[in-house]
Amino acid sequence: MTSAFPKTFRKANPVRFLLTGFVVFVLGTLSLRASSLDPVRKAFVEASAYNYAPDAQSTQNFIRYSDHGRANDVLLLQLYMSVHLPDEEVRELIGNFDFQSSCWKDIDYQAQDRGRWPATLHVTRMYSLAKLYVAGNQEWRGSKELSGLLHAAMGWWFENMPVCPNWWHNDIGVPKKMTSVLLMLRDELSASEIEGGLKVLQRSRFGRTGQNKVWLAGNNLMKGLLIDDEPLVREACRQISEEISIADGGEGIQNDWSFHQHGPQIQTGNYGLAYAEGLSFWMRVLSGTDFDFSAEERAIVSQMLSKGICWSVWKGTMDPSFCGRQNFIDAGAGKGYALAVAASNMSFVGDSTFFRSVAREILQPGKYSNTLVGNRYYWRSDCGIHRSADWYGSIRMHSRRTIGFEFTNKENTLANFSADGAVITMVSGREFENIFACWDWRKVPGVTAYDDGKPLKCDDSIEAKRNDSEHVGGVAAPRAMAATMQLRRDGLAALKSAFFFDDCVVALGAGISASNPEFREVTTAIDQKLSQGRIRAGRNWMHHASCGYVSLDGAPIFYSDKVQSGSWAAIDPALKGVEDSKRVFTCYFRHDPEKLASGLGSYAYMILPGASASETSSVASACRCGSSASRVRVLCNDSQCQAVRHESGVLCAVFHVPGNYTLDGESFEVPSPRVLVADGADLQSSELPLVQE
Repeated sequence: MTSAFPKTFRKANPVRFLLTGFVVFVLGTLSLRASSLDPVRKAFVEASAYNYAPDAQSTQNFIRYSDHGRANDVLLLQLYMSVHLPDEEVRELIGNFDFQSSCWKDIDYQAQDRGRWPATLHVTRMYSLAKLYVAGNQEWRGSKELSGLLHAAMGWWFENMPVCPNWWHNDIGVPKKMTSVLLMLRDELSASEIEGGLKVLQRSRFGRTGQNKVWLAGNNLMKGLLIDDEPLVREACRQISEEISIADGGEGIQNDWSFHQHGPQIQTGNYGLAYAEGLSFWMRVLSGTDFDFSAEERAIVSQMLSKGICWSVWKGTMDPSFCGRQNFIDAGAGKGYALAVAASNMSFVGDSTFFRSVAREILQPGKYSNTLVGNRYYWRSDCGIHRSADWYGSIRMHSRRTIGFEFTNKENTLANFSADGAVITMVSGREFENIFACWDWRKVPGVTAYDDGKPLKCDDSIEAKRNDSEHVGGVAAPRAMAATMQLRRDGLAALKSAFFFDDCVVALGAGISASNPEFREVTTAIDQKLSQGRIRAGRNWMHHASCGYVSLDGAPIFYSDKVQSGSWAAIDPALKGVEDSKRVFTCYFRHDPEKLASGLGSYAYMILPGASASETSSVASACRCGSSASRVRVLCNDSQCQAVRHESGVLCAVFHVPGNYTLDGESFEVPSPRVLVADGADLQSSELPLVQE
């Protein structure tokens, strides 16, 4: 085969000559005999060329959510490489490729963006086209046009070797995609192309921790497959296996099936999802070969998904509280699609029925119903999830034990209040679609926050991102979940509890105080979502977009329904100058400054997801009258105890201080602070660490 490299790349060089000669010798020798790696290479190409989209609409979504391969989030970027591109997309890519210069006309190869690095799109497109070259339809499979383009694009990269200021692209991202292309085209590579690929891989040395370690080991595994180095493949598999374990207080998979990276910080939809997606791919590739993972390792990854990540995606969209610092454009839906890819891969090696169902529900939510129903509290990460048959709810908190959020790569810079007891509810799954540039980040749903007239604090120190209390915890029972946090940040304090039942969420706040004289206003947000039509309101209730809101203590609910504007640069710095405007519905409480000064601020409200306006009005009327037919009765809401009784009989309580309590005729001897759910004879509780003064 004639080399596609520019002449300058093929000029004489003694060292390169020797290396090329070695590569030719090795490849020539390997071609004469069967290799133990042949089954792995075959499985790798099949998995790499696999089309994860079940229909044309989901194919278009894969492309859209990846922004045609330009996305900042690596998980979204990879969606472009997860499907067989439609013919019109392929023809556009070919038409935009300059065969004279061997690069694409619309890529700014000189740009030095750290996240959304334009030059990496060159390799992303190569990967997508290589999939079609080896496994596409009749027009593209084995196409000479695609072959010429791929070899020319490969040659350009090896000659120019662009470097990104963000180490990740150089050490992990580019080698990962480029080596995948080389393996898909392995049978027709020249010695010079193998040499170029090995140069790209030089930066992918074993090392680092968590998902970064898995990525680097995966790149070396591919290198071993490329040059038929079985010891290297085995070492790469060993290093990947080292990360498949329950973390003992460190980063990685926690024993509640949440995932930590960058310290004790929930990273479900960022590093955790990338970890699961990468491991599920390798488990699929290595399944049934001499390099297969152990049954225990497969079980750990399977449970991390089935008991962890899968719970955070509702009707194809990931809960924004679990997207980490990456609430970018189309992030919620894109991360949902990335989970569908991981679930599809796991269906080849794990519980095929469960994982196929999850993948189908995400990619075609209108066709398939919700599989997961119940409650899970992730005590290692200070957060919990409730899923009914018809709606989704979550709570996200943080304590002195955990880190609430991060601003890495100057992303997520408005997140200061985002883990201060956020209560997210979804019915359609589209309530927060691309809202975050327009959000009022002082009114994150469920959060009690202050307005001091200054820009949102963006202090990147660990202490500034922690809640100064250990008094945070929760309990998940079959029919209810209870969670609580003592908020202590920046002169604002509160005891905040939330109780999730199959038909509602009840949120209580007590002991709210503000000691900072610069605070102009303190509010507790009930909800903030895209405006979806008519708002109805009564004496102590409000209804909007299939969701009811009831003030349980008679406090007035304030609301706005207006166009809000903002810049995406504060969320994703790669989108500098990209402004957005959306009509947003917000409802909230305003706290009385006098009560805050004496530490007597409070709130009590109920959310009714999926309820009609008339149903909301009826529930509000029963609550206002103290009727025994009230859906939920507040039994206590003060600095000692916060408790509610649901009409089903389930009692949820948070005892903030030890003592003897009588709630609705039941007596409780409480030796230490704790969260409790009592459902008849079934009583579940979790002890809270003592408040540290």
